[in-house]
Amino acid sequence: MVRIRKIVLRNKITNNDIDSLDDSYKISDTECFAHVTAVSGYQAQINLVGKQYESLFVARIKGYKKANSIVLNNKEYEIIQVRYHGITRTDIYFGNKGSDENALE
Repeated sequence: MVRIRKIVLRNKITNNDIDSLDDSYKISDTECFAHVTAVSGYQAQINLVGKQYESLFVARIKGYKKANSIVLNNKEYEIIQVRYHGITRTDIYFGNKGSDENALE
């Protein structure tokens, strides 16, 4: 699976600026287009992020982006790693944790 896909960058915005004891948050969604690649294979996943995941994806997005999670095809995934390449591109590695009994700790 390699193609341009519409993804949603989900951010949690806390209210700590107003009240330091307030731990509530709002969720902000930003839609963008990204070059999404599925990473398959145990050794490829170990080489990229150091663990094996049930499903692992790489999203290459133009610009400097931040997110707490990513929604792809109406399914929310956790962000594993973010790599910034200057101000021109952001690589976000995301997926779900599956069996990681052989993972590096």
